[in-house]
Amino acid sequence: MASASALNMLFDLASEEVDTAAKNVAIANKALKEAKEKSKMLQGYKQDYIDNFNQQLKAGLGKEAHLNYQYFLQNLQQVISGQEDVVVSAQYESDKVREVLQAAQRKKMSYEVLIKRAEKEAMALANKRDQKMMDEFAARSARNRQV
Repeated sequence: MASASALNMLFDLASEEVDTAAKNVAIANKALKEAKEKSKMLQGYKQDYIDNFNQQLKAGLGKEAHLNYQYFLQNLQQVISGQEDVVVSAQYESDKVREVLQAAQRKKMSYEVLIKRAEKEAMALANKRDQKMMDEFAARSARNRQV
């Protein structure tokens, strides 16, 4: 019985670990989603800026304004590259916490299997004892009838 108690305690701890890991996956997925959305927004902003730049070129653009546009686009591209690094990092983190969740789920399932196996063995042992008692009772009853 102490073994079953220990297994149940380990199962409960594994369940808590799964819950914590699931929360971490949700947090990591949210961060990944936000990073991707920001990256997409920056890409859209860059495209809008390029479209505006092309309109300005058609209308006639001075040398200084042209240089300012190019400088701003270079800076914007650096920001986009940095955001892409953030997306890659967030994806890595999301994958990592998902692996932790899967490991925790496997551990929990292992304890569940062990608990079921222990319950099955305990049930078989109890049935065996009951059968032995029934056999002994039947044998005594048969002897008592003969006497």
